[in-house]
Amino acid sequence: MHTKAELYREALRQTASDRQRAVTLAQRRRQAAVAAIPELEPLEDEIRGLGLRLVQLSAQGAEEEALAEARRQRAGAEERLAGLLAQNGYGPGSLEPAYSCPVCKDTGTVDGRMCPCVGRRARKLRRAEIAAASPLSLCDFDSMELRYYPDEADEATGENIRAQMAETLAFLRNYAEHFDLKSTNLLLWGNAGLGKTHAALAIARTVLDKGFDAVYICAQELFGQLERERFSDDSPLLEAVLEADLLVLDDLGTEYVSPYVLSCFYNILNTRLLEKRPTVYTTNIVDGKVYEARYTEKIASRLVGSCEAVPFLGRDIRKLKNM
Repeated sequence: MHTKAELYREALRQTASDRQRAVTLAQRRRQAAVAAIPELEPLEDEIRGLGLRLVQLSAQGAEEEALAEARRQRAGAEERLAGLLAQNGYGPGSLEPAYSCPVCKDTGTVDGRMCPCVGRRARKLRRAEIAAASPLSLCDFDSMELRYYPDEADEATGENIRAQMAETLAFLRNYAEHFDLKSTNLLLWGNAGLGKTHAALAIARTVLDKGFDAVYICAQELFGQLERERFSDDSPLLEAVLEADLLVLDDLGTEYVSPYVLSCFYNILNTRLLEKRPTVYTTNIVDGKVYEARYTEKIASRLVGSCEAVPFLGRDIRKLKNM
């Protein structure tokens, strides 16, 4: 798991690499064109000379008639150049570098600010990172089919399960589409196989598309790695989890609990609450008393009290699909 800074550094490195590649390819095309078209370089020299002449006239305060004549001559030379290139199979701009971003020309900056293309590339890297650890590409709200939820009353609530889940999925889609740093925390809870992870990944995917940074990680993997890194000077994983605009912490309750893990969990929970960074948790824990018994009263109070609970009802969808 990479931090935002690491992702942006890699995005800038890739952008610079694209620029170098574009420039190199353009130089090769130009060398081939010069070798094949003897008239090319003299005509380009003429255009440069006319351009310099126009600048000099403007600086000297020349009459508009003289400036217009200089512009006409340069335009005529540029027209002859375009015709010469076309006769030899070169289209407009074919000898110029083909930058992946025409706005910043693959420099990564525009008017002293980072170009939006760098952010898009960084989010693409994050998306690839999440996809490597999950079926992100398969998870969106359109692929969550209500037919897998039974059209019958829930034993505990008496409400129709399919109708209830239709409302739940509509709520989560709306949450994702209108996500911002003021969004609430969510606790998706229910038995295994009801689509909690799928929904959480669909949220992460939508949030990434909106231009925010989202981190997805399984609780077991997160706390296991933090336990292994406990004596290291720093932890890029912890930094990435703390600073993400949206953290999706999947399968809470599957991790091994130790005093150090509880300390890490409290730090993550409390830091993100204080910095108002939304978190989406998923868990198979269906008994609220388990949170306090497992994580201590202090952690359970912050966790449950800061989240909007979103129950998932029905039967194991994975089993239904296999059948």
